[in-house]
Amino acid sequence: MSTTAPTSESPAPDPPDGGAVDPEHRLYEPMSLKGPALVVLGIAVCIVVVGVVASALVSGSDATLSIHKITIPDGTSVPLTPAATALKPIISAGDPPSDILGNLAVPSGSTLTRSVNTDQGASQYDRTVYFRTGLSADQVGDLYRTLLPRLGWTALDSGSPATGSSTGTVILFRRPSGDSFYWELGATVSPTTSAGTTIFSLELYELPDDN
Repeated sequence: MSTTAPTSESPAPDPPDGGAVDPEHRLYEPMSLKGPALVVLGIAVCIVVVGVVASALVSGSDATLSIHKITIPDGTSVPLTPAATALKPIISAGDPPSDILGNLAVPSGSTLTRSVNTDQGASQYDRTVYFRTGLSADQVGDLYRTLLPRLGWTALDSGSPATGSSTGTVILFRRPSGDSFYWELGATVSPTTSAGTTIFSLELYELPDDN
């Protein structure tokens, strides 16, 4: 039996279309990264959008007062100024949150007389604004007793005597916020003066975690 001497291997010719692929000579095309890159970009955009929306929900995105006039028990219709406008001296760095400011107001025409920053940025938010109004003390008290429950506040005290150097009565309310804290509002209403004006103050403070 005759044998044929081995010869050196030469590259296999490319198979015709539809032919078998030689595993030793298959051709690879680099995979396009455009598709995966676009997917990753889309996911990133979605995460950013969701984060922004979540942040807005947490902080309370609506600072628009929903009630612009309130009728108190004596029949007087009192127009309202949103807290976002009336309380500007005590608004800073996102406090009070939008869902607190958007659910609080003062009688229109009230004159801001002074403000007090009790927390000084070193503790839980605690600040007070003082106003003078032509409404009587009873009307101011009735205004907040009527208005705040409609804006989601819970009355804790309908009017206890003021303590310390203050005179008049204190009406206390509490409301949860999207910032995960409860906020309390103390409305202190002084007796109406002989000139027919009433001094009242609004103290807003953020309750600590254990409350």
